[in-house]
Amino acid sequence: MIFASLREIINGNITKKQINMKTVEEYAKAGEHHDVMDALTLLTKAYISQCGISLGTRTVIYCAAEAWQERLAWLDLLLSKKARKEPFINLMPLITDEYDPEKYDRYDIAGMNEEELLSCCRMIAIENEFDDVTKEVMCWGLLKAVEEKERLEMEIETMASDGTLLKGILHEQEIGDTSVTMMSPYEDVYLVKRELCRDAKEILSQGYEDYQRLQTLEAEVRALHPQYLEELAKEESNWKKMFVFRKVYKDLIGEIVISSPEDLFREWYGLKFYDVLIGELI
Repeated sequence: MIFASLREIINGNITKKQINMKTVEEYAKAGEHHDVMDALTLLTKAYISQCGISLGTRTVIYCAAEAWQERLAWLDLLLSKKARKEPFINLMPLITDEYDPEKYDRYDIAGMNEEELLSCCRMIAIENEFDDVTKEVMCWGLLKAVEEKERLEMEIETMASDGTLLKGILHEQEIGDTSVTMMSPYEDVYLVKRELCRDAKEILSQGYEDYQRLQTLEAEVRALHPQYLEELAKEESNWKKMFVFRKVYKDLIGEIVISSPEDLFREWYGLKFYDVLIGELI
């Protein structure tokens, strides 16, 4: 068998080759060493080829691409910043101009479990639909995607700008979500940022600064509370009531990483705010 280079296949200079009967694991082992942007280009083109053709294959490709996206998110490449917070569908038009959002965004992916994804990937591995290099990056990505990921629960600490020692527990660190619980000097303050933050200590530092700033806003928080109650009374559904706090207080609190500032206002100032789980003001 003649093996094509990754760059040749991306540029469309190599025709489809006859494949050996390799396993998903064998393809994946060869795939892990490929360049991340080359891999994402191949997978985006493979995804395009399956729009209107195969929902299952399209889903396997998308899941595999998300694993490569996570690798990209940890790097310092042109699209790395977007990769830390955006879903893969938003990256595809930036990876190749062959992806036209108006044409391809209407195609969805399926909710497939691990067994279904692996079964579909095995079928792709033995068929002639894709070249070997595309199979390699696809299989590596798919196996990474279905890997069982343990919750981190990692202790972290850093020094604040004022010299205060900050301690916390890192829970999640993935695309679209990094979460930390601050344990010291303030206890059980849940912090979250909707992106992959490569240095979770930055969230801990920002959470500390947010906490201190919020403590200086008592007069402003109290002044807005009647408006909050008025807006809350206008909404009937539990789902819509959930967004009233952000609507009223967003200009005051700004972009903070503290997940539930209303809990702090309730504790500090004795004010009542709507609790979504209970379904009433507490």
